[in-house]
Parts: sequence; structure tokens; C-alpha cells
Amino acid sequence: MNLIMVILDSLRQDHVGAYGNEWIHTEHLDRFATESVRFTRAFPESCPTLPFRTSLLTGRRVYPFRRWKPGIASYPYIEIYKTGKDLTIPGWAPLQKDDIPLAEILHERGYTPVLVTDCLHQMYPGMNFNRGYHAWNWVRGQEWDLCKMASLTEAKAKAGDYFSNKTDLGHPKVWETERNLINTNRREFEEEFFAPQVFRQAERWLEELVEQNNDFFLCVDCFDPHEPWDPPKYYRNLYVDPAYRGKETVMPIYTADWTENLDEDELKYMRACYAAEVTMVDQWFGRFMSKVRLMGLDKNSVIMVVSDHGHQLGENGYLGKIDHGLLPSLMDLVLMIHHPEGEGAGSVSDSFVMNHDLLPTMLSIMGEEVPGNVEGINIWPAAMEQSGPARDYVTSIFKSYAWVRTHDYVLIRKTDGTDAKLYDIRNDPKHSKDIAADMPEKVEELWQLALNDADGSFPELEISFPLWDSKK
Repeated sequence: MNLIMVILDSLRQDHVGAYGNEWIHTEHLDRFATESVRFTRAFPESCPTLPFRTSLLTGRRVYPFRRWKPGIASYPYIEIYKTGKDLTIPGWAPLQKDDIPLAEILHERGYTPVLVTDCLHQMYPGMNFNRGYHAWNWVRGQEWDLCKMASLTEAKAKAGDYFSNKTDLGHPKVWETERNLINTNRREFEEEFFAPQVFRQAERWLEELVEQNNDFFLCVDCFDPHEPWDPPKYYRNLYVDPAYRGKETVMPIYTADWTENLDEDELKYMRACYAAEVTMVDQWFGRFMSKVRLMGLDKNSVIMVVSDHGHQLGENGYLGKIDHGLLPSLMDLVLMIHHPEGEGAGSVSDSFVMNHDLLPTMLSIMGEEVPGNVEGINIWPAAMEQSGPARDYVTSIFKSYAWVRTHDYVLIRKTDGTDAKLYDIRNDPKHSKDIAADMPEKVEELWQLALNDADGSFPELEISFPLWDSKK
């Protein structure tokens, strides 16, 4: 039995048709949902990009960052983001020596593991997320990937064309955009965009892996729909108001108050561009899955699609990925698991799932033993209603803010115990009214759950990353 794992970065659950969206084209993800178990309550046990992947690929918790040590920074973090020599985003670190990633587990059991990714952060010096793979492809150029110099391009990109007149053009996100424009300067056709490149490479690997005549693990880690949201214009034209004449606002400035950097029309345009990027990703995922089905691999492969987190697009004022804005727009994951024998196809599970549960779940479905150091649990029996709920609550962490969710409430609180926000999610699913001041006992009840999962306390951490240190 093979394993195909597709990771889609920054994909919001509420932007997929199978999860109830009625205006964004996601026909291929929707079809995959009919062939899979769709999980409605899947959450990241830690955020953002690298902490999520660490726990996903090892089955061990990163929460509450007790094991985390800052990685060594180099350009551009030191000069552009002013971080100093340490990468001080909690959980943002290389795989540790005692972490055994899924690729190494399956390699030792005779599988052929292969990685295709355009997630540059995995490939930043020293991160080691390619450990265990027999082969891997890195599609270059995403975000600020240092794959080109500007000297051979026809002209330097004008990043100011992509930001509101309200924006400080000295912001690191403006520099990121300049770098990205350099990287994509000679891009002409859709297949030269990043998601198409990733899925085309993955298609080619299917042919190679089948010829190996061996069980395989193919990890397809697609960085889109991460910003910048700049798919071909025919995708944007599906959603953009044709009367819009403003800036090409395809790169968000991370903030707790989006009005600092955008007017309403610019935010509306940005949301449309994000939706367009989602549709492009869906189209190329669909092409990949067509190849999977054509080759008959859907009949002998476990196939999982998961997002690492969502993206704030103005909800409660937040834009980007802001640590104290742990709302559904950021925390609700897309998660669908296809069983090769069709088990559970088209069903929906509302059991609580965290991403470190996925490694033991995949191994269990494949009939493989789960390593003893794995902390996640096999959630498949609960999904098949062969057992009770796998969890009664879930906890997560992003920088210095912890998050607790039960069936009725969500608590967001700084790890030092200050700045608590409480939401009654049955009556207020959009988290529009903070009731912490009205229900202090409920705050402490949920806080005890966060402390229990943190073994009694949260570590005191040196945290400084200007890109995310936004005003509240």
C-alpha cells in the first residue's frame, strides 16, 4: 500500500465547496471529498508553517514549545526582518536529532519516500526537512526565495504598484514582493506558476515510482495558496469586481487592524485574489488526481489532503497570520483522507483531530506499527464510528498565545495568563463577541486544559519577529 500526502499551505476551510462555500470554484477538492472521509474539526496543534510540519511529520507535539531552541538565522532574517542571529519564532526550528520523520520511518520499512515542494522555509539552511527521502525536488522562487539576482532581469520590479498608498514601503512585506517579482519576472504561462510546477513534478514522480515496483510515500507540499496571491488574470477575473481600478493588492501586510494599510475596495480585491489562488491550486490538484486515478493508484494508496492553517482576511480586523487572532479563518483545517478500499468514502467526521494525529492514523491504515515515541492518536476508528470521540478538546499554540477549543467554547490567552478572550462558539461561531469578562470561571476551566497539555506551565520564551509583532 502506498501513501500520497498533499499539503496545501494557508488554505482556509471555508473557501472549499465541500465545506460549504458556494462562490469559489473548488470542483476537484469537492470531488475528492466524495471519495474520502472529510473532517470538519481538524486543527493545527501549533502554528505556523514549520511547527505544523514538524508535528505532522513526526507525530509528536510541538506545543507548548518546551523543546524548542531558536535556529540560527542568516540573510534575509537578520538584515530584513531585524531578528538578530536567532530565529525567534517559537517552534520554527530544524528537525531535532530525536525526531524521526515519516520519511525515515517508511524508508526503514522498505518504502521509497519522495518529496516535491516549493515551501522554501523547509529548505532554509539547516532545517533538514528533506531527511529520509530517497529523492526530492525543490521548486524554486516562492515568496522571497533567494534563487535569482536582479542583474539579469529587464528592469527592477516596482513593488509599490502592489501596495496601497497607506503602506509604508519600508515594510519587509514590500521587500518580499520585490524579491518575488524578480523571481517571477520571466514567467509567461500558467504552467510556470508555482502550484502547477509542484503538481506537474508530482505527476512525473508517479510514473517513476510505479516503475520502481515498490510501495512508496509521495509527499506533495504545495506552498500555494500562500501569499502573494497573483494567479493568472483569468482566475482573478472570476471573482474581482470588474469596476475595480485600484492597486494590485496581492500581498497582505500582517496587522490586527487591516484599515491601517487598505481601504475597503482594496481588501475586497485582495480577498478575490486569494479566492483565485485557491481555484488555481484546485485545478492543478485535480490534474494530479486525474493521473492518480488513470494509473489506478487510488485503488492501492492512502491519499491525504491537509492544510497547515488558514489565513486571516479581515475577520475581527486581522489580516495575515496574527498570533492573538486564533479564529476559524486561521485554525480550521481542510482534512480529507481517502482509503484505497473506499472505506468511509463521502462520509463526514466531526471528531476533534490535531495534525500530529495524522502520522499514527496513516500508519495504522497502512497496517504499519506506530513508533513508541509518537504522541498522536489513531483517529480512524472514531471517524468510522467504531469508537467514541477521539478527543474531548483540543489545544494549540502560536508564538505566545495558547488556544483551547471544546464543543462549546474557544479560549485564546497569552501564555503568561494575560489577555484572555472567550467565545461561545455554538451561539457565536464567527467569534464576534468576547465574553471572557462575563465568564471568568469558564476562562479558568479552559485554561486548566491548556496547562494540563503543557505539563503544568508554559515556558518563558524570548520572542521577537517584527513581521508578526503587530499592534492589537
